[in-house]
Amino acid sequence: MSDGGFDRSLFTPPRFKVLGFLVQVEESDYATIQEFTGLNTPDISRAVSHLADRHLVRVRKELKGRYPLTVVQATDEGRKRFKGLLTSLKKYGVDG
Repeated sequence: MSDGGFDRSLFTPPRFKVLGFLVQVEESDYATIQEFTGLNTPDISRAVSHLADRHLVRVRKELKGRYPLTVVQATDEGRKRFKGLLTSLKKYGVDG
């Protein structure tokens, strides 16, 4: 999973974008994630599923009126791992 301080599972652009957005907010729904990242719903769904399986995000289903709504939140571990990834990238001259 980790190679030289890098979590390879976070290197795919959709996962990086989704988790990068979620560490900046308290929680978000798919529509807001889509608006911020430019990803489509299937890509967001796959990224969220992968991140949730690794306990980096928490997913909650609720109703907004009569419509289902999926709300996603970065876990403390997700925030820690993403910030660690950014710190590791800075060591290689990648500023973020």
